[in-house]
Amino acid sequence: MIDFESFIYNKKCIPQDTLEKEQFFKKLEEQFFDEIGKSEKAKSYLDQFYGADIEWFVKNYVQKKIQIIQSYEYYDYKYREYEDYELSFHKRAESALQAIQQKKLFNLQLLWRADQLKLEGVNICYDFMFWEKHITSCSFIEPVTESEKEMMKEYLLTKANDAIDDITVGMYVRWQDYEEQTKIDEHGLMSDMLDWYDFYDNRRGTGNLLLLPDIRGEKENFYFSVNRAIVNQSGSQISENVDTRPRLFGYGAVIVAFAEAYETDVHLRQLYKGYAIVTNRENKIPFPEHIESAVSTLSQADRNVYLPSHLNWDEALVYAAKQYINVKTAEALDIVYDEYCMFQEMGMIATESPEEIERLYKADDIVKLYRDAILKGRVLNGDSEDFNF
Repeated sequence: MIDFESFIYNKKCIPQDTLEKEQFFKKLEEQFFDEIGKSEKAKSYLDQFYGADIEWFVKNYVQKKIQIIQSYEYYDYKYREYEDYELSFHKRAESALQAIQQKKLFNLQLLWRADQLKLEGVNICYDFMFWEKHITSCSFIEPVTESEKEMMKEYLLTKANDAIDDITVGMYVRWQDYEEQTKIDEHGLMSDMLDWYDFYDNRRGTGNLLLLPDIRGEKENFYFSVNRAIVNQSGSQISENVDTRPRLFGYGAVIVAFAEAYETDVHLRQLYKGYAIVTNRENKIPFPEHIESAVSTLSQADRNVYLPSHLNWDEALVYAAKQYINVKTAEALDIVYDEYCMFQEMGMIATESPEEIERLYKADDIVKLYRDAILKGRVLNGDSEDFNF
């Protein structure tokens, strides 16, 4: 980014007095005219065009140059805004590469839970949640291949637009949550499984890993239960008087329902009806913020984007914006993958050193909680205080 503190026409270098400022820009305008008239570069460029237009064009160019200088902070902001917009696709492509590694880590987790392999740096199930947060430093996952990159591009261009979870952002995705990903619904399906995971399994034939037993998880749960049983015997019993009534939340329809039951003033009752209209509109899918985001994205698009005719206008906007984002991300993926390969050859893939990973692991309170609970359960069960089970 260019620093405009050193800009020759920075506002600190411009006279503040109105009359002096007017004279300053008038002289600057004359200077710019003179510079263009003496410039061989300008002459060479302008000679390509219709002669009678040149004087008019130069006049307009100089005036526009003065205006841009006077409003340089605004134009610099717009440029930086656009750069951030374009950079966002690069960042999404980096997240897409990480999503490939997350799926490969999840498949390793399935094998590890089934006691079919050992992994250095993994002793308990929760360790996979730790590595989820440090996926770029996970040394026991094979590097992303060209074919995997192409598979991700296919997913982005054909399937990702219909997916609920946006894997190119991924901040709310629980990549290594075994219970969530493998939960069986009333139809006997793993309906909470990420669409990307399902797509990967279909392309790579790895869906059979989901049928493997969770041997390690069951053993850990046994030691947790031993630990809990001892705690309960010591008098720390959980109260049996559990309140089973519905939870009460302080927003939206819950507020309106209470107002209808409680308020008697006709004015307040009408105001709450107005509040209900507003909240219903805000909670309408797609959400207003999603529509605003879609309009912002499409207004900066570098190509024509067409809305699907089979959707309502708001759904069509969000769908078209997401499709455009996926296309731009797929295009950026080639560049990001080339960078990835270059860093891989230089041995610079990991974003954290082994020493830093060890420090972060020891400082993770949840890791410590799980490890201590399992080890205590093993001791209470008469087993050795280790993870060899």
